[in-house]
Amino acid sequence: MRKTILETKRLKMVTTLDSDILFLYHKLFANDEVCRFTFGERLSLEESKAFMKKYFNYNGIFDFSPIIEKSTDKVIGYGGIFPFDYYNKDNQYEFGYAFERDVWGLGYATEIAIGQIEFIQKNFPNSKIMATAHPKNSASKRVLEKVGMELFEPSIIMGKRGLRDIYSL
Repeated sequence: MRKTILETKRLKMVTTLDSDILFLYHKLFANDEVCRFTFGERLSLEESKAFMKKYFNYNGIFDFSPIIEKSTDKVIGYGGIFPFDYYNKDNQYEFGYAFERDVWGLGYATEIAIGQIEFIQKNFPNSKIMATAHPKNSASKRVLEKVGMELFEPSIIMGKRGLRDIYSL
């Protein structure tokens, strides 16, 4: 049974089920357009399974979690909250999200970003909130600025993530 981590007006971020793997693979990880600024290229099914087993949340609050559209009860993307350890400082948390191409432009990224910020503020008061975006991902950067994030450090290489702009709140 799924646990709801956070809820907004139209969305729920929930714990992962094994049955989410194929959907997320077909709608996100195998889509060049969706993966362009996250992985750089689409993932194979085996790469997707390994990524999900390693980085998805099956029973807690941290790591990536499926995002469900309440009106359809379908998984439409994933988001996550993580301790942000790039600077080796305590009390910093990062959020992120990705959605299937079919729901782009509906305001879901802004809505889940606000929900994730509120979750961090409630559960980790006085913490610094961070987010990253590829420097060429203008849509994600607009969302981060819309929700009050400010550019903290531009265009740095973050290991396997590659080139990223770091935003903070």
